[in-house]
Amino acid sequence: MKKYLLQILIIICPLFLISWGPTGHRAVAQLAENHLTPATKLAIQKILGRETLADVSNYADEIRSDPQYKYTASWHYVNVPAGYSFEQFANAVKTMREDNVYKAVLTCERDLKDADKSKTQKANALKFLVHFVGDLHQPMHVSHAEDKGGNTIGVTFNGANDNLHGLWDSGLIDHQGLTYKQMALNYDKATPEEIKKWQSDNLMIWLWESYQVSTILYKEAAENPAFDEEYYKTHLPVLQSRIEKAGVRLAGVLNSVFDSQATSR
Repeated sequence: MKKYLLQILIIICPLFLISWGPTGHRAVAQLAENHLTPATKLAIQKILGRETLADVSNYADEIRSDPQYKYTASWHYVNVPAGYSFEQFANAVKTMREDNVYKAVLTCERDLKDADKSKTQKANALKFLVHFVGDLHQPMHVSHAEDKGGNTIGVTFNGANDNLHGLWDSGLIDHQGLTYKQMALNYDKATPEEIKKWQSDNLMIWLWESYQVSTILYKEAAENPAFDEEYYKTHLPVLQSRIEKAGVRLAGVLNSVFDSQATSR
């Protein structure tokens, strides 16, 4: 019986791995902290109190088992068919009836700017925004519905069983063996010009980048799902870039929201 239950858990658990692992999300949030303006830092402190962005970065995952937040499940990703051009991709995302991470980020931004929202509502919006900006930079969050974002695509990494989504959630991060603070420090290498460019890119570009990466990851897994150390070495710069861009862009969004509020007073 125990063996049978273990087999069931091995099959089911990957379906609930839906984002960067906790370390990845904290790294994104910590990296964002490095790029916040003083006014934004103060505004966030007023909303979160003693909690930091890193502290709340996994909130959206932690509450998923709560029935009252069940409706947020689809906010973590967007499912798009393969083979789209940018124009097709953007149109599909914008016209999608289902809730998705694109809509969720826009909603969170709007709620943070809304003077009529309570402090509790703004705290929730901030916690969600920190998480979802991280999510949409994880390539397998902009992927395909039929394989649950790569959760049903079995792969091995250095001989250990995994799935494509889980490997990009935490497998590669865990293999590196850094803390989230070390990741935020080591990954934060962007030049002022790069920071300006990344923060000026619109939200659709962020998603499109992940879609392009996931397209490559799908192709590689189809050709040979047995990944080794060479896979790690080849893809580590991609993982670092996605986390760095997520942190820098998250800071840009927050600065835009809160700096404008500070100057309007």
